[in-house]
Amino acid sequence: MHDLSDTVLVQDISNGCENAFRKIYDRYHIQMFYIAKKYVKDSSLAEDVVQDIFVKVWEKRQKLDHVSSIKSYLFTMVRNHVLNTLRDRKSELISISMVKEEKLPLNNSTEEKLQYREYEAVLMRGIGELSGRKREVFELRTKEGLTNLEVAELLKIHVRTVKTHYYNSSKFIRTYLKNHAGILLILFAYL
Repeated sequence: MHDLSDTVLVQDISNGCENAFRKIYDRYHIQMFYIAKKYVKDSSLAEDVVQDIFVKVWEKRQKLDHVSSIKSYLFTMVRNHVLNTLRDRKSELISISMVKEEKLPLNNSTEEKLQYREYEAVLMRGIGELSGRKREVFELRTKEGLTNLEVAELLKIHVRTVKTHYYNSSKFIRTYLKNHAGILLILFAYL
């Protein structure tokens, strides 16, 4: 009966039913959170993993027809997303350690200041390419240091919307910096 209910809910989700989506979310998000937390060892990151997965499920809801078990599908997505997150974090840490190994001079020479201004200009152009709401969320999170909840309350939007906007804008900015300035995290870590 439980599987049949999942099957019906998945069919409803693929037809755009938000209530069915909410029921699946309520049914599985806690288990998914604990699985993610087991691997990433960070509650906030585990929560982000679960939110990212449900955003992807909703975005690809029309393609859920092939899913025979939503529970297995979601847990596989958790595993894959966690592995990708850990891989990405490892790459970021390697990038940061490579910069440290180069032993950049600590003095503030004119050349360094000019280079920093160039990188900052690239970052500002990247932020300028974000849509209005994504830019607003990104700047409140990075420049103002607000939490997801504080941003949600300030902008009068749902916390999940804040997380989605921040995740997508952060991903865009990292790619933008990589493609336009040859840097990945130097400035991003600074913000």
